[in-house]
Amino acid sequence: MIRACATLVALGLLAGPASGEAMRVFPAGSRPTVAGPEATFTGTVRVDPQFASPDSRLSAGHVTFAPGARSAWHTHPAGQVLIVTSGTGWVQEWNGRKREIKPGDVVWTPPGVKHWHGATATTAMSHLAVQESVEGRNVAWMEKVDDAHYAAPVAPAEVAAPSTQAVAPALARYTEGTLLGEVWTRPGLSPRDRSLVTLAALIARGQTVELPFHVGRALDNGVTPGEIAETVTHLAFYAGWGSADAALPALRAAFAQRGIGADRLPEAVPAQPLPLDQAAESRRAARVEAEFGTVSPNLVKDTTEILFRDLWLRPGLAPRDRSLVTVSALVANSQVAQMPYHLDRAMDAGLTKEQAGEVIAHLAYYAGWPSAFSALPVARSVFEARNSEERAK
Repeated sequence: MIRACATLVALGLLAGPASGEAMRVFPAGSRPTVAGPEATFTGTVRVDPQFASPDSRLSAGHVTFAPGARSAWHTHPAGQVLIVTSGTGWVQEWNGRKREIKPGDVVWTPPGVKHWHGATATTAMSHLAVQESVEGRNVAWMEKVDDAHYAAPVAPAEVAAPSTQAVAPALARYTEGTLLGEVWTRPGLSPRDRSLVTLAALIARGQTVELPFHVGRALDNGVTPGEIAETVTHLAFYAGWGSADAALPALRAAFAQRGIGADRLPEAVPAQPLPLDQAAESRRAARVEAEFGTVSPNLVKDTTEILFRDLWLRPGLAPRDRSLVTVSALVANSQVAQMPYHLDRAMDAGLTKEQAGEVIAHLAYYAGWPSAFSALPVARSVFEARNSEERAK
């Protein structure tokens, strides 16, 4: 990046001999302007080449997109740097979030990453594009960006807010580099699972400040609006009604922004509940009745009738996901006494040992290291018990 920028300065202002001097100035407007080809751009695009020296692989162009204009999907063999100079635009990588870019923003696209960039629907945008060639080529063009991708909602900004940078630069660095840059990209859990785990932790702890960002991120990561709504409903029982109610404004705003209506949310009373594992539920109910039936009969009754014979049978969350958000909420609130049953149930529904371990590692960042470490002995005991049962078969 530093070498590219230094070369940009050198070549953009100075090139070729003139009047016996090595330095040459190219006045503004002296380089030919070309229209963005229809085959590789949608809408009106102007390209002003800045330099392309035969002695260097480096080239640059100043590209201006009219409102609604954008590039086709493409990759760069050596990567590309975009420096936004005016207006407001959008950029998106394949299977990634659409992000807003403004003057002064710098976008680095690594080699081979499929992406597009362009203006917003209502505002023009210009950027400087700097790239290097490999074997004579600096871009590989692909299909055009369809209207669905172009009109997709803009993701919330993922970098630490300027206020964070101003008062806690180290926190901003950890947020951008460690949490968002490393933890969220680890392969132990899918982005969708990480979003479910994070939503569960934030809702359970009543930490609503980050919810708008993470509701949007969850939707971008493949969590459906119905699954988010069902997660909030489920956590009313496992984290309290107040925690669930506190999450509703963030959901309401995110759904409104994306045009999500009630037709995409679960029914209040499902037409077809999930099947009940009668044998397993009978064993659970009998055990709880024997231990606590005389201590709190109404709690025992409601646990059976409302939770396990109603809430847990709602089809809005798959059994694995419902167990996943339950375990996440328990760890987030350091309520590990209830964790063995629910972690075991999650693993019965398909959560692997490796995924369970990564859930706890992820939650260290959203619930704190003490809560995560308090969950480790419980997780180990569940793993060991399941291993013993497996060996006994």
